[in-house]
Amino acid sequence: MSDLWYSSDPLGVSKPKVKPKVMLVDDEPTNIRVLSEALKADHDLIVATSATEAMRILDQGERPHLMLVDIMMPEMDGLEMCRRVKLMPELRHIPVIFITALTSSEDELRGFEVGGVDYIHKPIRVPSVRARVRTHLSLKGMLDRMLKLNETLKSKLHQLDQLNWRLRQQQRQLGRAEASRDLFERVFMVTSEGIAVLDGEGNVTAVNSSFSRITGYSESDVVGRYYEVLDGLSGHQDRQSIFEHLDRNDHWCGEIYNRRKSGEVYPELRTISVIRDADGKALNYVTVFNDITNLKETEQRLEELTWRDPITGLANRALFLDQLGTVLKFCHRGNVATAVLVIDIDNFRFINETHGFDCGDLVIRTFAERLKRICYEDDSIARLSGDEFAIVLSPKRWDIDEAYRVALQLFERIQRDLDEPIAYGTGNTLKIAATAGIALYPTESSDSPSLALRHAETAHRSAKGTNRHLAFFEDSMSEEIRRHLAIQSELDQAITQDNILLYGQSQFGPEGALAGIEILARWDHPERGILGPGEFIPFAERSRKIVVLERHIISKALKCLVEMQDSHSRLLCSINLSARHLAEDDFADEVINLVAQSGYPPELVTFELTESVMVSDVDRVIEKMDAVRRFGCSFSMDDFGTGYSSLAQLRRLPISEIKIDRSFLLSCLEDDMSADIVEMIRRIGESMRLRVVAEGVETRAHVDFLHSKHPGVYMQGYFFDRPRPLSGFFERSDDMRPT
Repeated sequence: MSDLWYSSDPLGVSKPKVKPKVMLVDDEPTNIRVLSEALKADHDLIVATSATEAMRILDQGERPHLMLVDIMMPEMDGLEMCRRVKLMPELRHIPVIFITALTSSEDELRGFEVGGVDYIHKPIRVPSVRARVRTHLSLKGMLDRMLKLNETLKSKLHQLDQLNWRLRQQQRQLGRAEASRDLFERVFMVTSEGIAVLDGEGNVTAVNSSFSRITGYSESDVVGRYYEVLDGLSGHQDRQSIFEHLDRNDHWCGEIYNRRKSGEVYPELRTISVIRDADGKALNYVTVFNDITNLKETEQRLEELTWRDPITGLANRALFLDQLGTVLKFCHRGNVATAVLVIDIDNFRFINETHGFDCGDLVIRTFAERLKRICYEDDSIARLSGDEFAIVLSPKRWDIDEAYRVALQLFERIQRDLDEPIAYGTGNTLKIAATAGIALYPTESSDSPSLALRHAETAHRSAKGTNRHLAFFEDSMSEEIRRHLAIQSELDQAITQDNILLYGQSQFGPEGALAGIEILARWDHPERGILGPGEFIPFAERSRKIVVLERHIISKALKCLVEMQDSHSRLLCSINLSARHLAEDDFADEVINLVAQSGYPPELVTFELTESVMVSDVDRVIEKMDAVRRFGCSFSMDDFGTGYSSLAQLRRLPISEIKIDRSFLLSCLEDDMSADIVEMIRRIGESMRLRVVAEGVETRAHVDFLHSKHPGVYMQGYFFDRPRPLSGFFERSDDMRPT
């Protein structure tokens, strides 16, 4: 094997000269993928999906420089594979790093007993994997060099024995032996790693200058003393187990914490090798080590950035899904149950808007601390996003009923704890509440962490939607997930194949003349027929697909209207837009380009928004709307009266129209409060010089009410016409009812 895999820069960081071979042995495709992505750039990878396959590859002559081996595999586990590898002289020096979710000291001891050099604990952390692989390959290169040096040393020692016997007859050979010894001593002293040589009894016989530089101990401090002087913090049991391991394997490698002469504790990566005589007796022990303080600090920082929420220090979504996967596998194999909770803080947006983001962050941190205090120590807790948290109970010997009871008790404890107000500012307190969704496992999909989390999130949405504080996932809720996933996967195809149909509904002025048309979308689904917007728009709004869909609708609608422009050249058209679309950075430029490319007059285009656009950055929203308005288009506030807007915010928005939500008009004839709301909205429109459109005009009585009470209001509803295909909209204009 080449000893030139790695060189060292001035900072002591190993860099590859040529790509070393790394064998990945794991039956989990996800782990293979993560490890491959982490290592493929700098390593030649050999992949085996079982220990049996790996041994077959090795038997065929493949010689990797390092192996990453999962412990829990069918047929032959990683421990047995490592034991067999270490029994083969040509393979025994290949470092084996175990990959495992097991964390007990007994489990680790079994791994070291069969010859493993290190552990990578799940969840797999890419920076840690790269660092550990780099370190152990560097150590392997060092070990190979040391083995060569050891062989040289053995040879020279043998030569010295011969020289002593033949001294008088072969005096001339003495000079050569002295030269060889000088060479070895020069190599020994100039290497950057700390080296200590012990005799067969464990007494220190030599140390190099790097040993003194790292530890602070001079040669005179340690030479002639027993090996315990090298292990400032290792216990007797640790030293004994290491030497027992060396008796069986001639090589040990691991991380330990040591103490410098100054008393400072530091981490080191240590390798110990045994030099034996022809009879197998230990002549010398050679220990090589590096100070890995900087590596540990970097690893910790990268782990925190990659896997932790910066505000609470809890696991983030990625780490939680990894932890959840480990728990569900344990449940599946052990036939035990657990529960997944998704929980959020009620009205958290109101807290941010009313008390400020500093108070919001304080609430988040306090809530996280209370969750950690209430949950069991081995439960996994994560902050998923915003005010949303997740918990997976560490599985005990529970059946599904016990898991239900424990999860319910946990949420009750959380609720009781939230009775204690949160102090903020000077003398101010805030009381919060929480809503949770819970999914119990195992199920048929118990090995899918993403599905488990979605089930808990679905239950959480159900609780929110029914104004409950808690809901458990039920199989009936799966239909929503299936619909969501189907729409997510099929909507792009529907747009590409032009299966999105456009309908129009008329708007009439106060005098009964046709004033405009609202564009409405339908989905011509190949299996489910024509789907109304309520069956796919809400699902699309949960992802960026709503943006793609609305851009398609704008482009298609305006192209169709251009073709019909001759007969109705001054017809206003209204197109619905989502708050998510408006939040896009390129919203204004994209919309302006779509209108300009269509050739339809921008002054005839109105974009309908809902009051939800005002729950985020209002200033940024206004900036985008102003850009579109300057181009010539206008904006309408749809479903007015049902959202979060205030008059102060409404006055700031560059709108030209407000639409009364149909629920108020439908009940205004029987409900005085609804009639008052209609009156109030009309007056708001009058005072702000906005056009007011009443939706939900379904009967002659509605028309008469508006004519008598609100004569300036525009009208839209089933009394005049139902939504019809846009392509033939004006061919049926005679069917539209006059006012």
